[in-house]
Amino acid sequence: MTLPLVVPFLTINLVLSTKNLLMVFDQIMSLTKGGPAQSTESISYLIYRNGMDGGQFGFQSANAVIFFLVIVGITVAQLTIMNKKEEQL
Repeated sequence: MTLPLVVPFLTINLVLSTKNLLMVFDQIMSLTKGGPAQSTESISYLIYRNGMDGGQFGFQSANAVIFFLVIVGITVAQLTIMNKKEEQL
């Protein structure tokens, strides 16, 4: 196996891993609920907690949309960079 054959798989895995890193929710919710002194909170759990417990439904909905746009921006940047690498190889 050579690098040019593996780069498309690397691209997809990098994008999906980054998305999963940013959107981790279920593990935090089921295991620690934010952990001791909020040490294991993620952005998606913070949006959920402030929306449900704090009653800030509209504000947290806006935060979720902005978070979605940030994830889309990161994904587009990763795909652009990795597509250039694929063309070079």
